[in-house]
Amino acid sequence: MATGFSDTFAGKVIAVTGAASGIGRAVALYLGERGAFLALSDVQKEELEKVAADIVAAFPHAKAVASVVDVRNGNAVKEWISSTFKTFGHLDGAANIAGTGGNYSPTPLETQEDEDWNFVISINLTGVMMCLREELKVLADGGSIVNASSILGLQGGFSTGLSAYTASKHGVMGLTKMAAREYGHRNIRINSINP
Repeated sequence: MATGFSDTFAGKVIAVTGAASGIGRAVALYLGERGAFLALSDVQKEELEKVAADIVAAFPHAKAVASVVDVRNGNAVKEWISSTFKTFGHLDGAANIAGTGGNYSPTPLETQEDEDWNFVISINLTGVMMCLREELKVLADGGSIVNASSILGLQGGFSTGLSAYTASKHGVMGLTKMAAREYGHRNIRINSINP
């Protein structure tokens, strides 16, 4: 895991959603290696706790606190960010990575189930909004937030069955642009990644 200590983020408090696996896990490890104090969240409790323990064991200069948080639950997000602020005294940045592809079955939009649509939108778009809303209440001026969108947030889907996912990621792009405009006066940078 370690490639050598770099203090790029030493003492910076950063909240990361979706930290138990994939891109969220990679972001958490990257930041931990560089000395960040991390508030990690995910719905996968065991995997999340392992990531936090791995960070603390591999990078003694880092801190990592794991919290099980479902980003679809506004109260849970509010409690997590509030607890993060109380624990560390400030918040310098966030990486809103939690997301889902939903049901990847190749079915056309006309057969899209409400339940599948709502599930994907509630995590990928509404979850990002809920996190942004709480993070921006306590984020230090000059802070930075990165939201996970997708290449499908920049263009249409490459196959059928991706309507909810594509719509959610286009929504993240719009939300990110609007939030960046609203909070630019505080030198807060809000951007997206589009894997």
